[in-house]
Amino acid sequence: MTEETLESKTRLQTVLDTIPSGIIILEGPEQRVTYMNRHAQEFFQVPPEIGMPLPAYAVANKLMHPDGRPYLVSELPMSRALNKGETVYNDELVIETPSGKRNYLLLSAAPLRDQEGKVVGVVASTENITPLVEAREALKQAYERERRISETLQRAFFSEIPEKTDSLRIVSAYKAALEEAAIGGDFYDVFKPSPHIIAIAIGDVSGKGVEAAVHTALAKYSLRAYAYQDPSPSFVMESLNNAVYHQISKEAFITLFYGIADLKEGTIRFVTAGHEPPLLINNEVEELALTGTAIGIAEHEKYEECKIPFRSGSLLLYTDGVTEARGKYGFFGRDKLKEFALSHKHEEPSAFVNSLLEEINKWCDGHLKDDVALLYVKATS
Repeated sequence: MTEETLESKTRLQTVLDTIPSGIIILEGPEQRVTYMNRHAQEFFQVPPEIGMPLPAYAVANKLMHPDGRPYLVSELPMSRALNKGETVYNDELVIETPSGKRNYLLLSAAPLRDQEGKVVGVVASTENITPLVEAREALKQAYERERRISETLQRAFFSEIPEKTDSLRIVSAYKAALEEAAIGGDFYDVFKPSPHIIAIAIGDVSGKGVEAAVHTALAKYSLRAYAYQDPSPSFVMESLNNAVYHQISKEAFITLFYGIADLKEGTIRFVTAGHEPPLLINNEVEELALTGTAIGIAEHEKYEECKIPFRSGSLLLYTDGVTEARGKYGFFGRDKLKEFALSHKHEEPSAFVNSLLEEINKWCDGHLKDDVALLYVKATS
């Protein structure tokens, strides 16, 4: 080897050793390792020796797919490049060491051809993605912890509601979105702040996860506290708005319906703060008025009460997971919800709610993107 050739080889070796990827060259039908740069040797717990056939190395080590299936020698990018002339990009390979530690690599390979185009070898590159995989797993575990915390909190936001409450029958339902979706901030509540008054609330806190759950707790239990002080919707909503405005971040807000059914008068007085309009179901289906902006957006907001007779018929309260349930024909929407309510108005409350959940689930082919909360209130007097 001439001095010039040796210098060129040394220079090439230096260049290849500074490349952040591992470089491996295999030659001949036996796929013998003829070159590995420094990074390639670092990637393997026990790197193959120069001159060693790669299949022999693969057999002696535990190579796996990410899902745990054995990685066959014929599946290796190097084998496919050498035997089939394929160029393979970014196959993920797991090497399990004798201690049980797993190293994760991305492998790419391309055939080396002679002047006649015959495949005589392979050049492969490797990327060590073990830190990335470990970080991804840590993030997944953190997400699962947050989800469990959120689920525990959110279960507290859906009170056990007796179906028969004085002259009202009330049925509630909650359906979570897809498993991978973060916990949202839907909640509802029914309670009696005084003997002849039944308070009814349903709300939706912006955001997801633990932060939304904390805001939901603030909204639900503050609302109860103000209602026991004075159940009138305007007082409760204005007091709650001022409290929330000072307690949550400026990017967050809460949409809310709060009403009181007066059992003596046979009426409902209510306020809606940016929430989906309730549906009053009698011979027809009517959207009730929206009376104010969402909670927490501006301080000192005024909320005007509405009052409707309620000795017969039903009231359907829902979160936007209902109207925004999306399928191949678009959003479920209010019009379809009103059509459903009209055609099912004679059903018993439990049957009505179950049928509606089935209809929504069918519409989106079982793939809810947002949580669904429902309250169905039927007057029986």
